[in-house]
Amino acid sequence: MKILHISHSDIMGGAGRAAYRTHKMLLKNAVDSSMFVNIKSSSDPNVFSTESKIGKVVNGVKQHLIFPINKILNSKLYGMHSPSILSSKLLKKINSYNADIVHLHWVQGEMLSIKDISKINKPLIWSFHDMWPFCGCEHYAYNDRYTEGYKSNNRSENEPWYFDINRWRWSQKAKLFTKPIQILSPSKWMTDCVKKSYLMKKWPVETISHPIDTSQWSPKEKYSIRKELNLEQNSKIITFGAAGGIKDERKGYKFFELTLKYFESITSFSNLTIITFGGGAKKVFNENKLKFYNFGNINNDEFLRKIYSCSDVFVIPSKKEAFGLTALEANACGTPVVCFDRTGTSDIIEHKKTGYIAKFLNEKDFAKGIEWVLKNSSKTNFVVNSRKRVENLFSDEVILKKYLNVYNNLLLIK
Repeated sequence: MKILHISHSDIMGGAGRAAYRTHKMLLKNAVDSSMFVNIKSSSDPNVFSTESKIGKVVNGVKQHLIFPINKILNSKLYGMHSPSILSSKLLKKINSYNADIVHLHWVQGEMLSIKDISKINKPLIWSFHDMWPFCGCEHYAYNDRYTEGYKSNNRSENEPWYFDINRWRWSQKAKLFTKPIQILSPSKWMTDCVKKSYLMKKWPVETISHPIDTSQWSPKEKYSIRKELNLEQNSKIITFGAAGGIKDERKGYKFFELTLKYFESITSFSNLTIITFGGGAKKVFNENKLKFYNFGNINNDEFLRKIYSCSDVFVIPSKKEAFGLTALEANACGTPVVCFDRTGTSDIIEHKKTGYIAKFLNEKDFAKGIEWVLKNSSKTNFVVNSRKRVENLFSDEVILKKYLNVYNNLLLIK
């Protein structure tokens, strides 16, 4: 069985890292797996960059051509948008490659156009890392158009009035995505979104979480890491991290700020430290008089493991989240996680066992969740509970069987 994964990147960003881990899981278990990526950052010989020197120039031109549309969308609406208009030579490579199954992941950023995706002529599986496949240009919906269909009278007031770009791109998907593709959804929340979507509600969908190598992602000794990173040994450390998390409204950073203000009024803890990573402002908590450390963008898994291991609690205040890879990493390192319910992340956490699931978008309950975790760290064995849950539900060994089952079923009906 030969699997070809298509992903914008291999180890950059949550979607790329999830795709690459699936690829590595397959290789480790003697499955012939390769990846085509636009941005290659690993040294993996089975990952092939689709961009030659000329290709990089072409891609730069494509980004320049599409920039006006993205600027209009991103200036008026939160989150990322991908029109996926311009065709790519990658389609020819995919169709001529010796693979039994093509496994699509996050292929936006003008890697493949909507038309390109519709012309892939091999058995196809599509892992959804966000809501883009059944939306317009949006990666996460900001209204109910994806469930109703993109009509002339139901667009958001913030969408450009002079041209309904989202409706245009969704209409092309509706026109070209006529043959259902096997969908892999990483969470119950995402599966529910697929089943509610106007475009793909009748497509086959399997809920399979992203895998994690539990031999690599494991707890490190907390106090030795704090010493190495010059962090106070007796401080309670609250960590927030996400790619572009401070700037991306969907990631809920403003909720985190509100949470901390409320947290100060209810907690007895006086020695608190805030760690953030993933880009954004250097200093944001001056008014809260809290110790603050920002580690910027982290592309080193071993360093991430240290950050998780030295933390007392990891927080994910996302409004919408397809999965939450950072939550899985944190739990694998024995660190409890606080998140909102009604998101993909709540699949990972077991309430009051491996963290706390707060009421949706309720900053007071989120703050109480952080307080509960910190106060119960000596009573609840978060390290043991978290490791056990990750090993039983999300380890490579468990997830591999689910992937192989889907692959084999697809080949049977080829």
